This record gives sequence, structure tokens and C-alpha cells, in this order.
Amino acid sequence: MEFPEDERLIDAFGTHWVKYVIPSLVYVLLLSVSVLLFILAEVTVHHLMWLSHVSLFLALFLFLLVHHWFFHRLLSEAMVDIIITSRRLMFLESNIFFRDDMHEVALKNIQGVEAHKHGLLQNFLHYGSLWFDTGGTSLEGGKLIPLVPHPHHRAQQITNLLRLK
Repeated sequence: MEFPEDERLIDAFGTHWVKYVIPSLVYVLLLSVSVLLFILAEVTVHHLMWLSHVSLFLALFLFLLVHHWFFHRLLSEAMVDIIITSRRLMFLESNIFFRDDMHEVALKNIQGVEAHKHGLLQNFLHYGSLWFDTGGTSLEGGKLIPLVPHPHHRAQQITNLLRLK
């Protein structure tokens, strides 16, 4: 990414690793179901041929579907999701084949920044969300950037940049 001469990169970081936990748990659960269907196909092959064929087909289909979904999910994650420069803030949301969004907010339009960490998990793992007051928006209607690692530190960085303007 190229910046104008008077703009410098302050920080570039990805969202928190906790975004991988739920997809990984779903992957392991569905993969386990697929393995159980393979075992059912093997056990019933001599007694109930039709059940063996159905369970084998379902196991293969589920196995293929789960693997493709999981790797699509992993490949859809960008390495750098949030970029802070001396003039603007950029937030990237991408999903292979379906979505490629870039949200950009000029620092001169930001009136305030709020960092939020709710719950035991977010406080323990040090992640939360950032909200930007661009004038006239409420927390419910404004843009939240979720899964920001160390949101209070990032908010302080942006606030320091706003003071320099």
C-alpha cells in the first residue's frame, strides 16, 4: 500500500486470534461426526448394506464439505486488517469470492474514540472493539471494529494522533 509523502504508517495489525476458536471447534465436531459415519458404514457393511451405503455417502459428503468450508474460512482471513496512519484509519473486511470491503475514516473526521472490552473472556484475553465518533452517530448506529487486540492501547494511539491535528 502506498501513502502520500506527508502520510506515515503508525500501526498495522490483524484482529485477535480468538476469531479462529469457534470455526475450529465446529470443524472438529463435524469431522468427528464424519468419522463416526465412516465407522457406522464399516460396521453395517455385512448386515445392512443399504445403511452402509447411505452412511458412507453421508460421511464422504460431510468430510468434503467440512474440509472445504474450514479452509475457505482460514484463507478468507486477512493478515493485516486494521491500518492506522498519520491521516486516516482503514479497516479491511474480506472473504474470498464474496466480500472485499475497505472502510476508511479520515482522522480529521473523528471526534472521539471508545474502546470496549465486555466480559471475562475479552478482559482475560485482552481484546475488544473500537468505536469512532464521527459526529451524529450513536454506538448502536456507528461502525464498530470487533476483535481488536489491546483496544485501549489502540484507542490511546488514535487519541494521541487526534491531539496532534
